[in-house]
Amino acid sequence: MERIALKMRNPRIDAARGMLMVYIITVVHGFFFLNVYAGPGATLILFEMPCIFFISGYAYALSLQGGLRMETKRDYWNYLKTRAARILIPYWVYAAVCLGLIFLKGNPTLTGSAAATTATLLAWLNPVEYGSGHSVSMLNYHLWFVAPFLGVTFLLPLLVKAVNRVKLPIPLLIVAGGVLILGGEWLPAGNLPSSVLTYATWAVLGYVVGSGRFGPMLSRPQLLALGAAAVMLLLGAWSLSWATLDMQANKFPPNTAFFLFGIAWFSLLWSATSCVTDSAVARLNAMRWFRPFVNKGYSIYMWQGLAYSLAFNMGQQFHLPVLPVWLAAMVLAMALGIAASPAERLGQGRLAGNFAR
Repeated sequence: MERIALKMRNPRIDAARGMLMVYIITVVHGFFFLNVYAGPGATLILFEMPCIFFISGYAYALSLQGGLRMETKRDYWNYLKTRAARILIPYWVYAAVCLGLIFLKGNPTLTGSAAATTATLLAWLNPVEYGSGHSVSMLNYHLWFVAPFLGVTFLLPLLVKAVNRVKLPIPLLIVAGGVLILGGEWLPAGNLPSSVLTYATWAVLGYVVGSGRFGPMLSRPQLLALGAAAVMLLLGAWSLSWATLDMQANKFPPNTAFFLFGIAWFSLLWSATSCVTDSAVARLNAMRWFRPFVNKGYSIYMWQGLAYSLAFNMGQQFHLPVLPVWLAAMVLAMALGIAASPAERLGQGRLAGNFAR
């Protein structure tokens, strides 16, 4: 079993996953939760989610190479059960703690009657609602991610089978993904359908690159040319008033402009990775402070809402400037996430058994 697990690991993907978690928890949510910077261009840092889902797809390709079976309906059902446990149990543990805090606070709007209490409970237990309209402070600001993550995870094996039959080269798959997302702008109102479609596209692209079955990855000049083309298309759409450059607006729900924005950033970041040596990656992955962001990143992500809420309230009480509040939020997110990380491992034994069959 250890041998299979090791085959599934890629040091560069581990480092990228960890760096993205650090970036999301410190920079992105520091900017937007604490208003560290809210000036012009602040939303141009929101490239993290396309990269996260690309890495999810790449990791799925590594899982298949490492022994994950996805040949029968039973294999798929086992995968669904295990992944659902891995995603939902940590969410429900976090939701239970947040509900406890809400009840302790005794907000009359949320818990003042049996009907209000029931509505609050149901809103938090349902990851599609993620406590929306039934929360306090920043407890649920980041939880919109859980439902799209679950949806993409469930769809990915089916999409991979379809893509394996077609086997388009990578540039054509990128174009096809853009066309799908453009069509997705006519999906029913709401963030979830568009989010699942957009991020599933990124996950499939990650699988395609990770599997190595669709030809070589684009060269650095090709990637930079692709990124430049995406920027020009985005600026052209903006100049014609077809799109906004406010990426927060483009992200919720994700649209074609956000896809072009993601392509531009991804092309730049992937090109830059060739400049990073294997020894530098190994040193980063070996750092004690960094390893939890690789191995327990989902839990740290989950608990950052409480961490930011506690730090913000502390800052208000003691009239602290934003920097110590920001640092406190980072430390609390890491500590709470590590403490709660055993919930992330529940159900993994069954998945390991599925690998071994």
